[in-house]
Amino acid sequence: MRELAHELSESSTAFAQATESVSDALFVALRSLPSELSPRSFVRYDRRDAVLLVDLRVAEEDLSGLTMEEQRRLLGPLLLALVSRGSRSRTATWSGEERALIVAEFERMLSRLSWLPDEA
Repeated sequence: MRELAHELSESSTAFAQATESVSDALFVALRSLPSELSPRSFVRYDRRDAVLLVDLRVAEEDLSGLTMEEQRRLLGPLLLALVSRGSRSRTATWSGEERALIVAEFERMLSRLSWLPDEA
C-alpha cells in the first residue's frame, strides 16, 4: 500500500496544477487494516482548513495476494467515487465548474496512473 500511496503522491503535482484555480486542498489517505477492525472509508470537507479529506480504508485481506496492478484497479474506482462524493459537499464553497474540475482532473490522474479499468 505504501508504494501505491507514493505513486499517487508523486503524480499529485499535475492534479494541483490543473486545479490551481480551486483555492482549497485535497488530502488523500490510503490505509489497509485488518478486517476485524471493520475499516470504513470516509470523505468530508473541513471548512476550517479548506480541505477535502478522503480516507480510503480497505481490509488487508482484500489486498493480500493481489499484484500491484490488481491493487491499483481495485483502489482507483473506490478513490474516484470518494472524491466524486466529496466534491458534492454542501459545506464546500466551490462553484459547479470547480466541482466538475476536481472530479475530472482526479479521474485523469488516476487514468494516467492506470488506476482505473480500461473502458470497454
